[in-house]
Amino acid sequence: MRLLLLTDNYLPHVGGSRIYYHELLSALPHTEVSVLTRAQIGDEEFDMNQRYRVVRCPLEESARLRPLRLQHLGIYWQLSIHGRREVEFFRPDVILAGELVPTGPVAARLARGNRLPLFVFTHAEGPSTLAKTRWQSRLARWVCRRADRLVVASDNARNGLIDFLRADPAKIVVLLPGISEVHFEDRFQARPFAEDKSGVRLLSVGRLISRKGHETVLRALPILLKHWPDLRYTIVGEGPERPCLVALIDSLNLGGRVAMVGKLGDEEVLRLYAESDCFVLPNRDDPVTGDTEGFGIVFGEASAHGLPVIGGKTGGTGHSILEGRTGFRVDGENPQAVANGIESLLENTDLAREMGEAGRRLAMSEFRWKNRAARFEEILEEGRDRANRPDLPR
Repeated sequence: MRLLLLTDNYLPHVGGSRIYYHELLSALPHTEVSVLTRAQIGDEEFDMNQRYRVVRCPLEESARLRPLRLQHLGIYWQLSIHGRREVEFFRPDVILAGELVPTGPVAARLARGNRLPLFVFTHAEGPSTLAKTRWQSRLARWVCRRADRLVVASDNARNGLIDFLRADPAKIVVLLPGISEVHFEDRFQARPFAEDKSGVRLLSVGRLISRKGHETVLRALPILLKHWPDLRYTIVGEGPERPCLVALIDSLNLGGRVAMVGKLGDEEVLRLYAESDCFVLPNRDDPVTGDTEGFGIVFGEASAHGLPVIGGKTGGTGHSILEGRTGFRVDGENPQAVANGIESLLENTDLAREMGEAGRRLAMSEFRWKNRAARFEEILEEGRDRANRPDLPR
């Protein structure tokens, strides 16, 4: 089977959805894949090392059309041109869209024009964000009607499609993300709160954007440091919130307690997971854009290493964090709630270790990409069967 994926952005650009597509496509054993996506700095080295084909094209928004909210027109045009060329060259059996908008409408037209099945991916933030703009929501609803299958990464995303875009529930399938195999290697297994370790190390890994909740952790630290002065907090990642977080660290006099290490190589991140005692990232929804956490791959990664995890209550984290068993889900807007969650582990290190062990077992049984890929192949076959049935609406 040959799959053509159209996606607005892709690795090496950082993001959970990009990792999701890459890991899923890489794990498909009997499938040829081509990815049509945005050209960006550093993509040549990445593209050369993949088992699938990657085709890059310029996808630029129009600043002049932004006041009219038509900035995506240039992207549609470029995707349409390069998409037609790739269909003619690659001869796919199935068209995949990485987003409802902007790739969804182009993928839908390519699928219809070539009589191919259409599968559309979306994550938790997609439906709620698109619903805030009239023309984008209309486009998204049209794509939902055209799709043979809508593939979502969590129940939260499934509910968003139904509630915000009135998608047909019969078309929606949930395919949870997985975790890269390297996170399961014994050499990177953590030993949370081991007796021979000095101090307590908290860790966050993720883009520095408001909804990840780094600010809330920083505001919780002064509460915790009153009783646990040897606490240390490491933040991995880059993003637009960095200046605000640096300023907050200074204003709270946390300079000696917090390390913002920026973007690190894979090996360095793995070692930080292994050296830490607790993973904390109290995600919350963005009130302006509606952006939310789709699943929380980093929570699954931390669990794979054997760490107890603390995340937010919003989005799809209920899949990646089992409340009271592998960690806690807390109010990501409330520093006291975050402090209470961390304090529960500090006061009961046996519980913390049990949660870490339970999380590792969960990750090993539920979060492996080879299992996700096998399920996706089943979804593809089911969707192709649906597309070939003339009695079903398209």
